[in-house]
Amino acid sequence: MHNIINNIRLLCADTVDRAQSGHPGAPMGLAPFAYVLFTDIFQYDPKNPNWVNRDIFILSNGHACALQYVCYHLLGFDITFEDLLNFRQFGSKTPGHPEISTPGVEVTTGPLGQGVANAVGFAIALKMMAQHQSGLDNKVYCVLGDGCFEEGISNEAFSIAGHYALNNLTFIYDYNGITIDGSTDLSVSENVENKFKAMGFEVLVVEDGNNDLEGIKQALLKQTKLPKLIILKTTIGYGSAIEGSEKLHGSPLKKEDLEEMHRKWGIKPFEILEETRNHFDVIRTRNLDNAAHWGNVNETVKKEPINIKFNYKKENKKLATRKHFNNALNDIISEIPNLVGGSADLTPSNLTKWDGSDDFSKYNFYGRYLRYGIREHAMFAIMNGISSYGYHIPYSGTFLVFLLYGFTPVRLAAMSNLHTIYVLTHDSIGLGEDGPTHQPIEVLSLIRATPNLVDIRPADGTETRAALKYALENKKATTLILSRQKVPEIEETTFEGLYKGGYFITKYENNTVTIISNGSELSIAISVSNILKEKNIFASVVSFPSFYLFEQQSNEYKNNILNKNTFIVSIEAQSTLPWYKYVDLAVGVDIFGSSGKYKDIYKNYGLTAESIVDRIIKELNNR
Repeated sequence: MHNIINNIRLLCADTVDRAQSGHPGAPMGLAPFAYVLFTDIFQYDPKNPNWVNRDIFILSNGHACALQYVCYHLLGFDITFEDLLNFRQFGSKTPGHPEISTPGVEVTTGPLGQGVANAVGFAIALKMMAQHQSGLDNKVYCVLGDGCFEEGISNEAFSIAGHYALNNLTFIYDYNGITIDGSTDLSVSENVENKFKAMGFEVLVVEDGNNDLEGIKQALLKQTKLPKLIILKTTIGYGSAIEGSEKLHGSPLKKEDLEEMHRKWGIKPFEILEETRNHFDVIRTRNLDNAAHWGNVNETVKKEPINIKFNYKKENKKLATRKHFNNALNDIISEIPNLVGGSADLTPSNLTKWDGSDDFSKYNFYGRYLRYGIREHAMFAIMNGISSYGYHIPYSGTFLVFLLYGFTPVRLAAMSNLHTIYVLTHDSIGLGEDGPTHQPIEVLSLIRATPNLVDIRPADGTETRAALKYALENKKATTLILSRQKVPEIEETTFEGLYKGGYFITKYENNTVTIISNGSELSIAISVSNILKEKNIFASVVSFPSFYLFEQQSNEYKNNILNKNTFIVSIEAQSTLPWYKYVDLAVGVDIFGSSGKYKDIYKNYGLTAESIVDRIIKELNNR
């Protein structure tokens, strides 16, 4: 078996050497652990990587992905030997950090600590699934390194895992004491064991992670009532002439060093020993037989297509769009049993909890509402894990400004085409008294600049319900941007219009001005149009709730909505930066906000109908 482990070590080093790019040290140190996990414990189906009872493996220190690719090739996943040769090359299945598109890879990782929180999400999803599908016994195994350990997101996620007593979750801490700068002594002096015990973990230590295969196996197999941390003491770059050095973290081995390792262990470059191949063939056959016993269980637990119908009648009263969201959620929650909600300790403000919902807890894994606490970063990454398992749709709430606390997992969700929904309330200077620290004037620009991330800022009850319907029925990472302040119901808003991203609310055939707006400012835009009409200036009004959805339309449709022969004006209580691709005049907020009554703030920032009319007339006179 040590020949097989050394074979894995060298294959990892060879892939990095061929690419002349990558991280050989951690894979070489972790090879004994990988051998034990994948040959003695891990249950999987290479023909059906999404098998419902599969164990989940997550490499949070994603730079060590050469190890995952080599092992997955040997295990029979659709990663060929040619794919190993193409490590880190353009268009390959073996990119520089794990991506969900690679067969067998559960979730995209790379930014350190993301995989830790993803693993918590998977563990939650497995607990929920086990309440509805008998016989499930799968577990989550997550490898993290010293860098992951130091990240703030990891500490948020560890705390949640301990709080929920997720005993189906094992973290393997590759404790090699090395980061890019050198020894971890430069930046860390915590007592790791005590820290994790205080967070509600069972902690096991394997002193010789380089050689103690039985110790690794027993640590992995130990049943616990708490989440488990295995401190696996390894040597980075084990077997190299400079093992234990930070120089092995992110650079290929020197030629002579790699050649000496091949000579020492009697294995040629990129050679897969017959012993290695035969051993993994047995493992693959055993797992295929095990998975076959499950028959068609995947089909019985498959997510059904969602087709929501709202019976909403417009009412002549004002409500905040966050309140419309809550009303809409209550209307349809019984139709979507796999919807999982939550909030970062802002439930009464976000209004994300439906009536009669049960909290998920260590006493109640049937619960579908998660109390994430004030942990936005972990919350968004946990959602990625829940979504990636494949059977639940997670949504969560916070203030729009606090999206910035945890944007990296939102970006990864968009990159990975995950079905996640972000309920982001208190969406502008309209939140008022809390002031500029809480007024997110720039955040929508970031959302709109992010590929594959859907932005929807609805104006009233109709558009909010349409936005929720879209978010649930379309498997996209979707942001719902909702107001704190009350807004009027607008007679002309429609579901169909929202799906277009932009559509006419008021249309004049002889208009000289087109006003586009959304959210709480759409009613202001309508008032502007009415005042201009009194001055014999005809301004069509466009509801423009989504840049993303609008850009999906045909050029003919877009040109009809945004007539370039008219003077086009946008009105939004946000940064004007994204609007200049469409408009001649952007009315918005390009400085930080202020504390005060929201109506006073709007007036002082020029976001009143009268002020905007004056600006438009001035611009028209100067044309």
